[in-house]
Amino acid sequence: MDFDGKACAAVGQSGLMAIYDTLFSQLDVTSSQLLVTDRDFRDPSFGDQLRETVFALLDLKVVPLFNENDAISTRRQLYEDPSGIFWDNDSLAALLAAELNADLLIMLSDVEGLYSGPPSDPQSKIIHTYINEKHGRLISFGEKSHVGRGGMQAKVAAAANAASKGVPVVIASGFATDTIVKIMKGQKIGTLFHNAANLWDCSKEATAREMAVAARDCSRRLQKLSSEDRKKILLDIADALEANEDLIRSENEADVEAAQDAGYAKSLVARMTLKPGKVALVFF
Repeated sequence: MDFDGKACAAVGQSGLMAIYDTLFSQLDVTSSQLLVTDRDFRDPSFGDQLRETVFALLDLKVVPLFNENDAISTRRQLYEDPSGIFWDNDSLAALLAAELNADLLIMLSDVEGLYSGPPSDPQSKIIHTYINEKHGRLISFGEKSHVGRGGMQAKVAAAANAASKGVPVVIASGFATDTIVKIMKGQKIGTLFHNAANLWDCSKEATAREMAVAARDCSRRLQKLSSEDRKKILLDIADALEANEDLIRSENEADVEAAQDAGYAKSLVARMTLKPGKVALVFF
């Protein structure tokens, strides 16, 4: 027997929220429900009202949970409608992140991130930083779940859309209990989408072995240079370090703060702290 999808959505929504209420209440956290449709985003005044409501909830330490209001959606086809503003939870998340000027959007999946091919293929490698110009035409996607709307291809499209609007996105596994914690600590996990990613990583991602071989080759090339040439290289590096001391210290302060938050011993944190003038002493 086929059931009406909108009717099923209406019946299931209260049960879904009951589960969320139960889970959040175990942590003494209050959750709230916000249902939206395409029509809401077509209203020019909706964005301001959305931000006002969400920020008020966050000020009260209430977690807002968004979902599409499938029961009253005017979408003719529930799961496919190219004319819509959003068409699945991934595109809805990207749209909301942009509307709310989110600092970060995390999309959880059943795999560790975006792979160069189907995750089941041993030749596929995880892509830690997605660059559309580099990866856009090289990635092949497996089939989506028969109960889902989009799959990884939909996540990539939504993540790229959010990143183009200034919201960084990380796609990572939802099965690991510490995934979100690791992302918030800045650890290299999952796949990052950023509107300036092409400026960070334009070269081919290298393995540990490839980097070790490259370091050995560079060492041999240095040994073939005269002492004057090696001295000039070192002085050029020293000049570059001094010229960028403010930037280096700024990045170091962020690393020190992260180490303190992670609970590292004070003695270890002190050793990694760069004091004024310390950069200039590296080569002297």
